[in-house]
Amino acid sequence: MAYMDESHSPDDPWLALVVGNSRLHWGAFSGDRWQGSWHTPYLSKHQLAHLRAGGFKPSLWSDLAMATPLQPTGLPWPEFWVASVVQPQANLVRDVCQDYPGLHLVTLSQVPLTHTYPSLGVDRALALVGAGAVYGWPVLVIDGGTALTLTAGVNQGLMGGAILPGIALQLRSLHDATDQLPPMTGQILTWPARWARDTPTAMASGILHSLVAGVADFIMTWWQDFPGGQVVITGGDGPTLLAGLNHRDQELASRLTYDPDVVFWGLRLCRQETVDRSDLGLS
Repeated sequence: MAYMDESHSPDDPWLALVVGNSRLHWGAFSGDRWQGSWHTPYLSKHQLAHLRAGGFKPSLWSDLAMATPLQPTGLPWPEFWVASVVQPQANLVRDVCQDYPGLHLVTLSQVPLTHTYPSLGVDRALALVGAGAVYGWPVLVIDGGTALTLTAGVNQGLMGGAILPGIALQLRSLHDATDQLPPMTGQILTWPARWARDTPTAMASGILHSLVAGVADFIMTWWQDFPGGQVVITGGDGPTLLAGLNHRDQELASRLTYDPDVVFWGLRLCRQETVDRSDLGLS
């Protein structure tokens, strides 16, 4: 799809969507300028069609009892950039919005990152190039989502990474796979004692202390290989990870960067490269 027609400008407001494993992550830009992000549950076909029919105007979100997005003009976005590793929601967006004039479905091949492999999630690739573009290379991105992922890159190329179950997924698996352990919902608001005296705290202790110890080990190994390397933490569980790392090692935690929107910097980079190609007359 061509980047823009004669009525579009690189400085126009545009809408970004990253489909996560548990919810939808939305972002708004005016050209390269960041306006803000918001998050919603997955949308039904009816809800998405309602938004699409009105050009995703901010007033339409309140009709669905969802967070109102930030958008400077109040007019429909001329461009809609979407990245997803969740196929059903990606298919829904494509089917409902296929005639949207400014729709761009971003795939792994479009992310300016070398040394990738076919099954690498586009969200991980976008977060990595976004972190590299903003904070510099080499960089390690730790994303505390449904899955906790660690993705490392050097010179705008993927070095490698690791994946493990996220905090909520680990807690849920304990309940689902055992007879006596209770369900635990919501965020863990206080850091658990290591030696717990009740079952919920014991579950939180076992998961959080061991998870944070593992993440700290990855970080220290990263810094052994790249002493000046950046470490960026993102994702819904990012604050919990930061709190745990600070509880464990304040000096280590002081060198970390928390950026909940780093994946959007990757989408912005994809758009910038498309603008550059358009300016050069390339398809």
